[in-house]
Amino acid sequence: MANTARMISTARRAAVVAAAGAAAVAMAGIGTGAANAAPEQNLPENCAQYSQDGGTTWGGTNVLTWSSDRPVPGGEIKHGSFKVKNTCEAPAVLQIYAGNWSISNGGSATVRGNAGSTQGTKKDLVGTPGLLVVQTNRLSKDTPVQVDLFVGIPSSETKQNFTIDPKWSVALEEVAGTPGDGGNGGGGNGGGSGSLDTGSLGSVFGSLGGKSAAKPVVTNLNASALHSAN
Repeated sequence: MANTARMISTARRAAVVAAAGAAAVAMAGIGTGAANAAPEQNLPENCAQYSQDGGTTWGGTNVLTWSSDRPVPGGEIKHGSFKVKNTCEAPAVLQIYAGNWSISNGGSATVRGNAGSTQGTKKDLVGTPGLLVVQTNRLSKDTPVQVDLFVGIPSSETKQNFTIDPKWSVALEEVAGTPGDGGNGGGGNGGGSGSLDTGSLGSVFGSLGGKSAAKPVVTNLNASALHSAN
């Protein structure tokens, strides 16, 4: 009986040690910036780095600058132009949104985005927050992609003196694949779950609910609001 008790006690201690070891490994992965989410979940905010000088220096959203040009009916202005890269091991697609956007005084506006070789289409700034504007193919670690963001006003608009705040936002959605596998900044949907056909992701910016609590890791780029031409 004594031998049996000792065997049970030893087995329990081994199980506790194994569990503690697994927990330590998991915590180490978080602490070292392994930053693996899961396919169709968004990577941590610090995985995205930005450059305003063509890729010479990189930093957070504070390095970005924005145009104060005024759009006119029937035209659009380039609101922002910069590079983005995924600095984490997990491959991901870059998604650009008009987040919690707003337009004052009953005005109207359009948004458009280019990311790498993906030439986005013009979208009316209507509906719920979280309008998906453009997304790239898979980006592997440290693969930079050029982003250009545009704001316009429909030619039919007759109102004047209104403010357009697109609240440009980005997310890196992890996609299936081996970390570090061949990525590019090309066009297409890249395997991400955000839909360019439905054109919105209200669960990130609103209260519609999502696949999991991990999904809404989205970065507001802190873009300046624009004023329509008189």
